[in-house]
Amino acid sequence: MLLAKNTPASKIIVWAPRYKDRKVLIAKYKVGNHNEIIFEKAKHLLDMKFYMSGQQITSYPLEDNGKIACYAVPMDDLFRLERV
Repeated sequence: MLLAKNTPASKIIVWAPRYKDRKVLIAKYKVGNHNEIIFEKAKHLLDMKFYMSGQQITSYPLEDNGKIACYAVPMDDLFRLERV
């Protein structure tokens, strides 16, 4: 996914995906119109940035992670992000 440098995007930092079902839990309150998703503790995803629109994220089901409501987004649906 190509996104212009000046396009504002919410930066969402996730420790690691949930490997048992290959999903990413994204907090409901962090979702904006454009979202830049960064994995902080997954070594194989460290230098990668991903993109997903807020409209697409909100189409996924809500789950509870024990504290807050999160959208369960499949890893395969995320787009690699490149700023132009």
